Amino acid sequence: MKKLKINSVFILVLSMIICLGLLTGCAQGLSSDFDEAEVKSAAQEVITMINENDTEGLREMSTAQMKSAFTDDVLNQIYEAIAEAGAFEQVEDMKVAGVTENDTEYAVVVAKAKYEKRSFTYTISFDKDMKLAGFYYK
Repeated sequence: MKKLKINSVFILVLSMIICLGLLTGCAQGLSSDFDEAEVKSAAQEVITMINENDTEGLREMSTAQMKSAFTDDVLNQIYEAIAEAGAFEQVEDMKVAGVTENDTEYAVVVAKAKYEKRSFTYTISFDKDMKLAGFYYK
């Protein structure tokens, strides 16, 4: 049973990576349907929630697909990986672009966050309703 659980988590994470790859591969200018300052602020909020292990807050601001992808196991793995980097220091850089996938427009933020022991690059996507539609970190 444990092997099945690990495989399903792996497939879920791999699916999220592939979707984000498709989204970021078609990057363009940010649509006028988005406000760049609002997108950056929402991305900062997501990073803060990750740092604070705010599972409920992340799910609340997510699309239906992301809510189902953000299982307790997946979020706990993310929280553990981030915690290993030490204390959060600051977001050093944030870039915003627009993407269109299947006639749906998204705002994508790539943010470099500095922690005590290392940095992470977050790729965070929002739909037109400013719902969290994608999340990836490396």
